[in-house]
Amino acid sequence: MPAADNDLTELFIRSFKCTGDVPPALVGSSVTYLDGKAYVFGGRALHSGKLSNDIYVCELRNFVWRRIEADGGSGSANANANANGGGSGSGNGNNDGSTGIADEAMTAPPSPRFFHSCTAFKHYLIVFGGMGLDADADALGSGAPGVTSPLGSAPVHSIQDDRQQQSFQMRTTKTLLGDISVFDTVAERWISSRVLESASSDDSQPLSVPEGNMSPSPRYAHLSILFGSRLLVVGGQDLEEQYVEELNVFDLRLGRWLLRSPFPRAVGLYRSFIASVPEAGSTLLYSNYSFASVKRAIYSLSAPPECMLKDISEHMSGTPPGLRFPRGHLIDPHTIVMTGTLISTEGHSELSIWTLDARSMRWEPISCGAKFRAGSWNQSVVDPRTNTLVLFGDSRRDLTYDYQRRRLNYSEIRTVDLRALGYMRVPQPGPALEPVGAAVSAAVARAASSTLVRTGSNGAAPVSPAQALVGGSSSDSGVEIGLQLLYFSQFNDAQVFGADGTCVATANSGILRARWPAQAQVWLVADAAASASAASGNNASAAAAAADENKKRVHRRTHRPESSLISGDYGVESDDVVAPADAGPKRYFIEASREVICVLLFFLYTGRIDPLARFGLHAVGVEPAPAGANDELAIAGVLGDLLVAARKYSLNRLALRTVNLLRYKVTETTAPIIYEAALRADHHGLQARCVIALKDHIGSFRVDRKSTLYMISNASRASLIRYFPKLN
Repeated sequence: MPAADNDLTELFIRSFKCTGDVPPALVGSSVTYLDGKAYVFGGRALHSGKLSNDIYVCELRNFVWRRIEADGGSGSANANANANGGGSGSGNGNNDGSTGIADEAMTAPPSPRFFHSCTAFKHYLIVFGGMGLDADADALGSGAPGVTSPLGSAPVHSIQDDRQQQSFQMRTTKTLLGDISVFDTVAERWISSRVLESASSDDSQPLSVPEGNMSPSPRYAHLSILFGSRLLVVGGQDLEEQYVEELNVFDLRLGRWLLRSPFPRAVGLYRSFIASVPEAGSTLLYSNYSFASVKRAIYSLSAPPECMLKDISEHMSGTPPGLRFPRGHLIDPHTIVMTGTLISTEGHSELSIWTLDARSMRWEPISCGAKFRAGSWNQSVVDPRTNTLVLFGDSRRDLTYDYQRRRLNYSEIRTVDLRALGYMRVPQPGPALEPVGAAVSAAVARAASSTLVRTGSNGAAPVSPAQALVGGSSSDSGVEIGLQLLYFSQFNDAQVFGADGTCVATANSGILRARWPAQAQVWLVADAAASASAASGNNASAAAAAADENKKRVHRRTHRPESSLISGDYGVESDDVVAPADAGPKRYFIEASREVICVLLFFLYTGRIDPLARFGLHAVGVEPAPAGANDELAIAGVLGDLLVAARKYSLNRLALRTVNLLRYKVTETTAPIIYEAALRADHHGLQARCVIALKDHIGSFRVDRKSTLYMISNASRASLIRYFPKLN
């Protein structure tokens, strides 16, 4: 979608319509991220009032929903409503502290519920607590769309809806749940917790099994988080909507509750979130309340068994407004993003997004323009693969209306590219961006001594250059093999030409075909055309004779002893080939500059990106480094052109890694150069990153004709300046 004038949000916020088995409008359902998917479990159907234990999964690559037909199904679950020590009417579970989870033969799903918690652990979903209905009440029928939701007063309905609601409430009895259930996302069935005992493999020692009853108080609208293989549950509410001031720890390896202690804070889903910050070695618990005159608190919580709570609220700055149903997610080693519903004094509602730097404890808003001022957007997850904030909702609905009814929508998704805003989950690469480390010196030493291992891992089977690299390894060993091959020109049977028609380098055609199969098809057609052209002339008979002799020699080669050179992937030794008299090396053309082609070839051989390769394929690892090796503008220019070439030639892996490197290279000086490359490559997120980096410098840059703003084309400069309307 092209960006509208001056609307920067069009570059990093995208909208999608979901397809497939889209979940219905629900109240109190959970959404959990796991391995590139979002799982929705439970909730109360808004229109029928019926509780659900259905589970849906959304593939975040294409936003297609699927309802999982888990073992047991919704219909059979009511018989298990109070299983697992679940209902408040049956007490707090087993006195020995175990969960009461069914044995391994039991695969029935948990009872229907809403306002529970669902936490990801390895490839499992751990469901705890929530609110349910007793078995008799649920069988009496369905209620009205406006059935009263927990965590707030009942909304205003029509007279008919009110009568249906009163009738439904008279026939239902709510019950609190305190059970744990485990869903295996690979097998797609509910399992016993005993399976988790072998699945848990963290280094921490399990807590000792305490004496007495450690089972938690049943509750709903609570918070949960994992500490290794220990599930911590804190806060929540009871049937009288009073806060449960209790903290509990469940050990997934032992399948037992190991801690039940007082927690003198009123926290829960409506006002609080909990998130871990591994870089800081702590877990943060944030809460806001008294929304008429907002009060805020933030605590640091240590890991079990201590679970020490420390109030660090005095260190907060840049405090956000009061947000209902806040959710917190880690988005880089020290930053948490918070989403929540903002209710203005005029009654208007919108989704608000803030970030918290755990080092300085400073809050900053994320400006999304008008993207979330309309529509109903609420639940969120973060996809760590792309560091994208994923928000579920419906652009056609009104958030104020839905908030009053606690309605959650899943028909549409909006994504926020957090990398465009400067938030990266992975550490910044070192000076060489993707350094090859000790592999460089090792490869150079091997090449200098003219030794090259040509046996497989079993010490027997010879390998070709293409076979050595076809796996695409970017480990030091894979890099070393690639570098060795770079230093042995006798393996090269192809000339690589650049955009200006000059020969840039020689390479092994087998490696290029193995690592760049799409372009290899183009080159194959070109080779065939050249061969056909040669065969149509006076050398037709010579070409045919050479082809016949080559076939014979390929057959004879299988019975010959191992040669001193690695064979090409075409199956014959280079000195075995009988070529037509006028045949020469293969000629491959790449529409790019010499510098870009060298970096590209280095990547194809080693799986690494190193800007030093722009000085030549043998420049990497050479001491001292060439003059200008650390020129940031030159590096940004080469990487930008590399991105354009990668997008042009559909080298998706190279394009992805180049974009990640360029994000770290964005400064106010390099931003115009990288913006132009991102514009040519049609990468909106990288464009946004550059615009944001320039926001405090664009004025001075525009009046300075020597600035990098004037190193790009007029069209690129005009495209960039349009995001700064005050300059126009």
